[in-house]
Amino acid sequence: MMNRSLKICSRRAPRQYLVMRLSCLLLILGGFLSPVAAETSRERVALSLTGPDCFSQRPSLAAAWGQLSGVSHVDLTSVPDHALVDIAHDVVTPEALSVAAARSVTRGTQCHVEIMKSCISASLSPSPR
Repeated sequence: MMNRSLKICSRRAPRQYLVMRLSCLLLILGGFLSPVAAETSRERVALSLTGPDCFSQRPSLAAAWGQLSGVSHVDLTSVPDHALVDIAHDVVTPEALSVAAARSVTRGTQCHVEIMKSCISASLSPSPR
């Protein structure tokens, strides 16, 4: 009787260890890959706002950019006459921000939005957690 129960236990042990090993491996790989993917895809896009009517157009610009998938933060106050928009680069492009701005500015107003190619040294906004 004891001999038979010993054989059953010895057959189950390798399967249990295999499942545990695979689970641990998946957890380790997931831990390594997740933060890297999240951090490398974020980008801050600087846009210049020129024209006398840009100040009055800021609410509609912020609303248009905020509705785009991949936009995590819109800052219209840190740098005068500029918008700083944090995006997930693999979801939305800077050009999509420009198109959304052109659609949201009221006709007849003088406000031109342009993607800046130079760097503005402002840190990314903290990630919502």
